[in-house]
Amino acid sequence: MVNVFDYTDFRTYLADFYSERKRSNPRFSYQMIADKAGIKSKGFVYNIINGKKVLSKSNSFKLSKALGHSQYEADYFDNCVAFSQADDILERKTLLEKLNKTKNIRKEPSRTQLLRKDQYEFISNWHHVMVRSIIGMCGYTGDYRRLSKMLNPPITATQAKHSVQLLEKLGLIKRMGNGNYTLSEAGLTTGKDVTSIAFQNFHLSCIDLARRAIAVFPQNKRNMTGLTLGISEKSYDRICDEIRIFQSKIMEIANADKEANRVYQLNFHFFPASDISPEREIT
Repeated sequence: MVNVFDYTDFRTYLADFYSERKRSNPRFSYQMIADKAGIKSKGFVYNIINGKKVLSKSNSFKLSKALGHSQYEADYFDNCVAFSQADDILERKTLLEKLNKTKNIRKEPSRTQLLRKDQYEFISNWHHVMVRSIIGMCGYTGDYRRLSKMLNPPITATQAKHSVQLLEKLGLIKRMGNGNYTLSEAGLTTGKDVTSIAFQNFHLSCIDLARRAIAVFPQNKRNMTGLTLGISEKSYDRICDEIRIFQSKIMEIANADKEANRVYQLNFHFFPASDISPEREIT
């Protein structure tokens, strides 16, 4: 059975709910859902699922009732709708916290829920990524205090311990027979509903780290450069392709480095600093 608590994107949930019902009852239709919700529009549910229409709070309540949600499910679905349709990152973060709190009310959260929560935490917090890189370079023998001080800025021993536990739970590191830790071959795959806001939080953290680096590190230990460009959308796409190629080359250099002894963070910030919409273009 499709479980609303396994989703943060309400459109994906509705699509999966419909597909499941359609398999069990070929006569089931979007119109049946709309009729049960008391909504007259013929294409209402279809347009909502495909992102062509915004789901209002009142219609969200009607739709939730038509789907047979309990009170907890209805509250969760309502926050899903708000989260999926919010544009502001702080609002999305607050709503995601509400979603997680509603999930925690349930006594037996599913494995999918727990995995997504762990994935979100790993991506959102910069130090988890750094801890994994340090373990990959230097290994790890269990000294959380020493590990915590290897980061710059340093974290607490408690945070270091939690990072190691999280990385092991996600299968990103593994414990060897001698008790030491090393990187595993496993990668981390997440859905868009997890990565979208998690990566936004990660990039914001990296911007703060870059700001600190300017003040803390001498110029010969950091590289901060910038370009202000006047370009077309076509050139923007071309430059993005070049950045991806450059990133691949950087990864090749890092992977081939047998003497690695420190972790660096490399960010690419490429964004519009002006806005000339078609109707305002200068002729």
